[in-house]
Amino acid sequence: MFFNRKGQEDKLENIMEDVEVYSCSDSACNGWMRKDFASDDLKCPLCGHEMTMEIRELPKI
Repeated sequence: MFFNRKGQEDKLENIMEDVEVYSCSDSACNGWMRKDFASDDLKCPLCGHEMTMEIRELPKI
């Protein structure tokens, strides 16, 4: 029986880190964005409500 190891060696490990994000303050909206990619006006691009800062554990990019 043959087991291919090539796929396992090439697989990248997901490194998780705590990241500051802006999350929509509207409870009905799931919008959020990383602080690095946030717009200047801090309005939700999906619904237009204000966004609040929080910390989430996300994969490193």
